[in-house]
Amino acid sequence: MASATAVADAAAAVARGQLERVVVAAGYLVEADQFALFDAGGALARDGRVRPFSSGRSGLLLGDGVAAVVVEAASAARTRGASPLAVLAGWGRAGDAHHVCRPRPDGAGLARAITDALRRGGIGPQRVGYVNAHGTGSPVGDAAEAAALHRALGRHAATVPVSSTKSVHGQALEAGALLELLVAVGALQAGRLPVNAGWLGPDSDCPLNLVVAGARTGADHALSLSTAFGGANTALLVGAP
Repeated sequence: MASATAVADAAAAVARGQLERVVVAAGYLVEADQFALFDAGGALARDGRVRPFSSGRSGLLLGDGVAAVVVEAASAARTRGASPLAVLAGWGRAGDAHHVCRPRPDGAGLARAITDALRRGGIGPQRVGYVNAHGTGSPVGDAAEAAALHRALGRHAATVPVSSTKSVHGQALEAGALLELLVAVGALQAGRLPVNAGWLGPDSDCPLNLVVAGARTGADHALSLSTAFGGANTALLVGAP
């Protein structure tokens, strides 16, 4: 989550003309004390598998991650002859102030962040071709995120492809949002969408169009979503360059 906020701050500074270029980097290595903290709180998956938005999901798994991006003005990129990997078209942030660690069940805060990102990007919900969801595999967290997507995207929420790549690389905490942003950018470049692994079957609390079997064709715009303790929510909208 912290790295998503850093990307949004960098984008705002560049958009205002305060800076030409910002390097955003983040890393997380699983440590024994962090593992013990999540274990004591009953947050870890009981069967050793992360199953975002699936029936039978029971929690998260921690994972190592290190990532870095360069956020810069288009004019600065042209000056140095760089070919952009993607356009950071929009971003949005909103708080729930609902509970120290539980998300607001109706997803209102995350929905506001998504709506702000789309507004900044100047596109409607129907232009979103892929959602890289926060999806930790938490029973309450995944349901709240699904509610947020339906609240923000309306009818399009039932058809837009969604996956949480935490099902593959785990929850990288401070670095997780940046890692997942890079996955979303890679999906736009490759024209293929990453799978939502660990899926056992549908859950009525998560009525989403999950990428669960085989690769699907890519999209022109993707959302990368992050939520954090204390009800902090960030949405990053990226587009093909």
